[in-house]
Amino acid sequence: MNSQNTNYPSRLLGEFKASFLKDLRSYFRYPAWIIGEFVSTPLWFFFFALGVTLFVPAASTTNVGGLSSGLTSFFFGFVFIVLFSTSLWGVGQSVRNEQTSGTLEQFFLAPANRATLILGRWARIFLTDSIIIGYTTFLLCLLTGTTIVVLNLPLFLLSLGLYELSLIGFGLFMAGLTIRIKAYNSIGNMTFFGYMILTGALFPISVLPTPVRYFSMIIPFTYLNDIMKHAALGTQTILPQTLEYVVAIVAAVSMMILGFVAFNKIEQNARVKGSIATS
Repeated sequence: MNSQNTNYPSRLLGEFKASFLKDLRSYFRYPAWIIGEFVSTPLWFFFFALGVTLFVPAASTTNVGGLSSGLTSFFFGFVFIVLFSTSLWGVGQSVRNEQTSGTLEQFFLAPANRATLILGRWARIFLTDSIIIGYTTFLLCLLTGTTIVVLNLPLFLLSLGLYELSLIGFGLFMAGLTIRIKAYNSIGNMTFFGYMILTGALFPISVLPTPVRYFSMIIPFTYLNDIMKHAALGTQTILPQTLEYVVAIVAAVSMMILGFVAFNKIEQNARVKGSIATS
């Protein structure tokens, strides 16, 4: 029994590694896709960043590391959106693609934990997106002759860790939703635009109409985005700082647990009904 308990974590780690390497090899088979991803993502950032620099009044901004506060805030919003996409499109959409191509059933027939296989895919997407964020940051600093300054790096890394925990849970939930509901693109688009508008990713929720603002304050990502911006830029938090970190910790852990539970439950029901591979 002790041997089995000892081997279980190492088995999960091996499954995670195998899934990560499988997805990495598959990714490198399509160089045109890689080039397009590494070119288009920074391009949309610089396109919208140009609008920020043109239309945000200079008098209403202060400099952070040489960049205007408006542009710096937009940059961190770009980071949040790219990382959020790893859950929404990278995990959920990839499961849907496996389903429509007829390979999802074979994927789930592997003698491995299903959530671990999906987390391996998430890890590959997180790696490539982190590289994209890194070289976009380098280009921004090179073009503007300034630097991106994070005011409280330990606090920012803690906040980022909480954010990633929540994204893992959210990604697993979306993967389960993909199995249950076939119209994933429509749901994904609504979720993506709702995230950008309602959670303070690109602009503070204080600019939203009051009824909409109340709705924003029940979304966990609102507080996760807020504490990351607070740690990076020194902005005022929505709630008292200590309370907001408690809320963020509870939200991140809860989302991760609920994501695992929801995914396993949906997968089991789909297996009973024989609907895993149904496109």
